[in-house]
Amino acid sequence: MPPVKIAPPISSNLLPLTPEGVPLCPRYTWTPQALPNAHLVVVGASGSGKTQTLKGLLFGLHSWQPNLTLLVIDFHGDQKLPGEHTFPLHLSSQWGINPLEVNLDPTAGGPNIQAIAIAADLRKALRLGPNQEGVLLRTLKSLYDAHGVTQDWTRKPPTFHDLEQALIAQEADGCKESAKITLKLQITFEFRIFSRQSIPITTGINRVDLSSLPQEIAVIAANALIAQQMNRHRIAGESPLKTFIAVDEAKKLPQSEACDVVMRDGRKFGLHLMLASQSERHLSQDVLANSSSKIVLPVDQSEVNKVAKTFRFDPNRLSRLSQFEALIRLGTTAFQTRITPFFERINPAPLLPKIDTAASQRDVEQLMISPQYLEVLDNLNALRTQERL
Repeated sequence: MPPVKIAPPISSNLLPLTPEGVPLCPRYTWTPQALPNAHLVVVGASGSGKTQTLKGLLFGLHSWQPNLTLLVIDFHGDQKLPGEHTFPLHLSSQWGINPLEVNLDPTAGGPNIQAIAIAADLRKALRLGPNQEGVLLRTLKSLYDAHGVTQDWTRKPPTFHDLEQALIAQEADGCKESAKITLKLQITFEFRIFSRQSIPITTGINRVDLSSLPQEIAVIAANALIAQQMNRHRIAGESPLKTFIAVDEAKKLPQSEACDVVMRDGRKFGLHLMLASQSERHLSQDVLANSSSKIVLPVDQSEVNKVAKTFRFDPNRLSRLSQFEALIRLGTTAFQTRITPFFERINPAPLLPKIDTAASQRDVEQLMISPQYLEVLDNLNALRTQERL
């Protein structure tokens, strides 16, 4: 089996790391362990710097605590990070996800609960009718029983290949609803990613590239990944900071029960979500209520008042933000600053030229008016002006 792709590491010397957390910019630091929870949301219109902000924070987290597990669910293939483990999911990929994996939690798991959750996810993704959802639920429960999972939750669960065969058999017996379900699941069955070897999530950066999948399959895969991480962390027990799951374009996961469960219960088990979206409309009430860290970048002018009200910021100040400028709330503390984007973290600006103290006054004066010095000085002054707002 070919090894997992690992991108070469890149060191950053722009923002000094602190023992407390991740620098947001030269002046402010994100200290997730000091907040009520480490969940984070980023809201910003297209072109506001949302993706660069999320990548910068992930890069900072890994630089700060290399032993953290970072799971990046990448819908567009644009979340590449240095030093990552890459898991592309597509028609011929070696990796897969088994959504039928059973949660072993004795109080909230088991095959029946898993069957209900998967039937509900497929209903949303594929727009199944109530009769089709009922047939699918009954089929899933029968599969768990046939594989002995109903009696022993630790036994190997069925896969979507087994589901396909069961539906075909039911269709042959005259079940019309099974035929309709098979038709709606046909593309899902063709891709086979739900019947292959599961992705081995480890410490470090794990990026799951879903960009080559149809949207409905990518959504099923993303929800399954998030739910499985929640299940595994719950079984492992209470823990401090352990794992972050990052999702850009959270609108791809509307009304995601998996996300809401992590938002409500993940903190206790060391599991945290980082969600980014173009609009607060794409974020559930559980997400908004349970995220202690909120970053608001420039939004569309038509949404300024609604976003300002939701995040409790001044609409006038929000309307004047430019790219990478953000209004930030960390717990009860709020401030405005320019977020340091990912590309600046790995490609630091040149430092000011060093002045030889023994140089003549004339040499110093010539150096102080050099174009390089003046350009850097202008940038620093602009940054200080922004942060005083």
